[in-house]
Amino acid sequence: MDVKYTQETTQVYYFKYMREYRAVAVLWGILTIIWCILTVVAFVQPQWIGDTESSPGYGHFGVYAYCYPTTTTWRYGCKGSFTNFASIPNGAFKAVTLFVGISALLSLICVATLLLFFCFKKVIVFNLCGIMEIISAVLLFLACIIYPSGWDLNTVKDMCGPNSGPYKLGKCGIRWAYILAILGIIDAALLAILAFILASKRTKPDDYSMTGKITRAELYPNYNDTMRSQATIIRPTMMTVPDLGDTYSEYSHISNKKSLINSSFQL
Repeated sequence: MDVKYTQETTQVYYFKYMREYRAVAVLWGILTIIWCILTVVAFVQPQWIGDTESSPGYGHFGVYAYCYPTTTTWRYGCKGSFTNFASIPNGAFKAVTLFVGISALLSLICVATLLLFFCFKKVIVFNLCGIMEIISAVLLFLACIIYPSGWDLNTVKDMCGPNSGPYKLGKCGIRWAYILAILGIIDAALLAILAFILASKRTKPDDYSMTGKITRAELYPNYNDTMRSQATIIRPTMMTVPDLGDTYSEYSHISNKKSLINSSFQL
């Protein structure tokens, strides 16, 4: 009885564990897609630093592009392309473009790797994505540290003032794309740790196979046999009425008993 109870309890706890495991895995996949979007947007958008109300110039810088207002249309025109390294102003911005570009590419590959869950073991996919995410986090971290060293450009000084320089932004401000890159570092590191945890916690008992839902037959394998052994069969029984010796009704006996009692009191 104890062995049977232990097996059934193990099956119930394993089912609950697998349900929570799959929920965490789905959440990890959704956060991986969000992290990919953050990284790609931080790479594409030229909004890492930009002008403020007190800055002498106008414009904003990104990883590889510099945008400035044109005098004819008063619209922002951008220079620089990640496909042409010669158009990137200095070596620091070139290194940042390389690091952030590789990080964005790894995030796209990681999202595409999610499709491998249908044809490969989950442990392999989690470990592969975790490695790519940790590499991406390191590259983004290096890019965010190296990026301020490229603020010694003349175009940056024209926009931010003469006090600007390496790791000195002057009168300019940090824009939202730089913040997205910092959030991408934290997100990638946490996702990598979670991927390694999911890969290490993947278990599958040999004596139990999950079908995605638990049924009474899986929870209680011997349910029908137990119920049959414990079932009681009710059979009809014949009851015999004792012969009272007379055919008087029940009420007549009661009345006779009352008359006898009354006569005894009178005596």
